[in-house]
Amino acid sequence: MTSASDEARPARVLITGSSSGIGQACAAAFCADGADVIGLDRQAPSAQASTLGSGFHGVLADLADPLQIESAFAEADARWNGLAPEVFIACASISRAAHFLEASLDDIQAMLNVNVRAMVLCGQHVGRRMKSAGGGRIIHITSVAAVTAWATEPIYGVTKGAQASLTQAMAVELAPFGIMVNAVAPGPLEANNPSMVSTRNDPDVLRHDLERTPLGRFGKLDDIVKAVRFLSQATWMTGQTVYVDGGMLATGLAYIGSLRRQLPPR
Repeated sequence: MTSASDEARPARVLITGSSSGIGQACAAAFCADGADVIGLDRQAPSAQASTLGSGFHGVLADLADPLQIESAFAEADARWNGLAPEVFIACASISRAAHFLEASLDDIQAMLNVNVRAMVLCGQHVGRRMKSAGGGRIIHITSVAAVTAWATEPIYGVTKGAQASLTQAMAVELAPFGIMVNAVAPGPLEANNPSMVSTRNDPDVLRHDLERTPLGRFGKLDDIVKAVRFLSQATWMTGQTVYVDGGMLATGLAYIGSLRRQLPPR
């Protein structure tokens, strides 16, 4: 017997940044569900397919190049015979760590191109296709850095703030077409996670982040995938950001470590 949740599972899923980290974990999860998954990424498609299985099709595309984005969507159209993706997950982002006063023009432009402009352009391509199809779900992977400052990550935070704003704007304008737009904002992930930005591998930074996290651990890829799965099936929800951060944003000053030491053993 097919359950209601099985019926709600998407058949066609499009993901950017599918070669590693959150994007790859999402691709693997939806492939395991039996979806036909297309990933747009700078990494060779064959390398991704060997990891993710027969349900995955990789499309080579540098999202910093608008022409490559356009050609990548044309390839997706051909594979799906003109059918629109039911779910679009925008995972691709880059970070170039530097103090605000030392951020180079090249690094600023690179982050704006991939993290902001590419998300806008991909959203336009997906939105037009979903509009013609009568609806769909768009999920942006943003960050807690959209609403709180990270030392040495000021420009990255600017781009994540832009993504959060874009999520709300797209939700309003695409709602009449049956398109729901939401976001997942991860907190710090495990240090060995490919999605972890470089500066957060510093022991002092990691200690500080962990002391601000009430649940007492860093995030795992599966924590983020579960939130993405939820949004891929949500029915009356748009313009929202789901923070998956172990409670970090609920914490003020970093007193969690000393507080935990006062608690009885579990």
